[in-house]
Amino acid sequence: MDFLGISEHNHSALNGGMRLANYAMGLYQADTSNINGAFVSMYGQEWGTISQGGHVVTYGVPALIGWETGNGAWGTGNNYDIFCNNGDFSSFWSIVNSYPTAFCTLAHPQPGDFGDILNTSLSSVADSVIVGLAVRSGSESSTTTDYTDQSAALFEATFFSALAKGYHAGPTIDHDDHNTTFGRTSRSRTVVLATTLHRDSIMSAYKANRFYASDDWNTEINFIINGHFMGSEFNSTSDLSISVSVNDPDAPADPKDMTSLIEIYFGTPGTLLNATLLISNTGSNTLSYTHSTIGLLYDRFYYFAKITQDDGDIIWTSPIWVNIKDVVLPLELTKFAGRQQNELIKLDWTTSQETNADYFEIERSLNGTYFGKIGKVSSKYHTTSTATNYDFTDANAINGMNFYRLKQYDMDGKFKYSNIIPVMFNHSIVKMIRINPNPVNHDLNITLTVSENAALECKIYNADGRQVKTLTAAVNVGKNTISENVAALPNGNYIVVLIHNNERIAETKFIKQ
Repeated sequence: MDFLGISEHNHSALNGGMRLANYAMGLYQADTSNINGAFVSMYGQEWGTISQGGHVVTYGVPALIGWETGNGAWGTGNNYDIFCNNGDFSSFWSIVNSYPTAFCTLAHPQPGDFGDILNTSLSSVADSVIVGLAVRSGSESSTTTDYTDQSAALFEATFFSALAKGYHAGPTIDHDDHNTTFGRTSRSRTVVLATTLHRDSIMSAYKANRFYASDDWNTEINFIINGHFMGSEFNSTSDLSISVSVNDPDAPADPKDMTSLIEIYFGTPGTLLNATLLISNTGSNTLSYTHSTIGLLYDRFYYFAKITQDDGDIIWTSPIWVNIKDVVLPLELTKFAGRQQNELIKLDWTTSQETNADYFEIERSLNGTYFGKIGKVSSKYHTTSTATNYDFTDANAINGMNFYRLKQYDMDGKFKYSNIIPVMFNHSIVKMIRINPNPVNHDLNITLTVSENAALECKIYNADGRQVKTLTAAVNVGKNTISENVAALPNGNYIVVLIHNNERIAETKFIKQ
C-alpha cells in the first residue's frame, strides 16, 4: 500500500470504544507516521451507527463529532469535541462541510442505510462532502494475513442508486478491518490518481473523485472523455470521445489477470433511473468509443467504466460528468429520409436555407448509439435562401436495422447533428437457425439454412458475456449442421453468435444441462 487511512468508530459502544483523548492521539500518531513521498498515513472517524442510518467514514475533521454526554463507559464528561445527535445526518453534513479539505465516504451501504439522502431529494450539502461509497466492504472479522479472503460484500446497487439520485460519488473499497491486519486479508484496494504521494495530494484526489475501486491490488486504469480524467465535470458541444486503458503488471505472465471485459455505463443524474450499459468489448486492454448525445432526452450525463479480469476481479472507476451544450448553425434541414433500394440504401435530405455551409458527413450506426463516418457530401451553394436537395448512397449497408445521421459543418468548423433515422436493410445468408435438442447435454448441434457458400465463425458466450468457445465451419447453400462437444461447459445459459466476414449475422441461445 502507498497510503492507509484508519477511521475508528466515533463512539464508545464497539471494540472497547472511542475515547476523546484517543481521537487526538490517533491524529497525532498519523501525523508523526506520515512520510510524504514514501507512505501516507491518515486518521479519521466512522461516524454514526447502523441502527440510526449507517456509518460514514470521515477524514479531514480535526475534532471528534459525537453525541455521548455525562458519565459512561468512556469515563466522565462528554465524549466529543463537537456535538451531533446520532442519526442527525443533516447537521453532520454541515459540520463536515465547514472544513474545506474534509470528505466522507459511505461505509458498507446496505439496503436501507442512508435513507435520509438516498430516499429523499438531493442534498447539495451532503453532495459537497460525500465523495464516494464502498462497492465492497469487509471482511471485518477476518484475521487472515495471506490474502486468502474471498471477495468482500458487494454494494454495487447502492453505487448505481446514488448516481441516479444525482450524487457526485465514486466507488471505494473498505476492508472494515477490526483486527489490525490492514491490507493483508484481501488484495482489493481504493486507488487514487495523484501527482505526488503526499497526504494533501491524496486528500485532494478524494475531494475531486479521482479514484477507483479495484479487486486487484496493482491494476492501473485510465478512463478519459475528451481529455478529462475520471471525477471531472465539463461542458461539451461535440461528440464524446471515450477511452479506457487497462494495465496489470502481472499480465500476461499471470493469465488470470488478463482483461476479460470492459464495460462503459452511462446515465442521467437526478432521474432516479440507474445507469445502463453503453458499450463493451471482450479480450482487450483498451476500449475506444465515440458517443453522440444528439437526439437524447436529457443534456446531462455521467459515465463510468467497469472492468472484469479473467479471475473475476472487478474494477469500478469514478464517473465523469458531462453537460451538453447546443451549437446553433445557420442551416435549416427540412427533410432527412432513407430507404432500401435493391442491395443499397438511398438517403436524401433537403435544406431550406444555408449560410456559410461547408459540407455534410454521413454517419451510420448499428445500435443508434455508436456512429461512424461513411461518406461526405459538400454543400452545393454554401449560402442560399432556396431549397436544396442532397442524396447519398450506402453500398455497404449492414443487414438489419441501420441508423443514420448527418453531421453538418459550417465554414468556421462548427457542426451540429441532424435527427437520427432508422432504415431497415434485409439481406442475410442465414435463412434459418435452430438448436436441437435444447437443453444440450453433450453435443451441441446447430442446424442452419444458408443462401450461399461461406466460412462462418461460431462464438459461444456464457451468461456473463464471457467467450467460452470458438470454432469455424464451412457451410454450403442449403441445410447445414455445425456440431461441437460442450460436455465440459458448466451448466447454464449460453449464446451462440455466427459471424461472416467480421459481421454478426445470426444468433441463438441454448441451455447446457
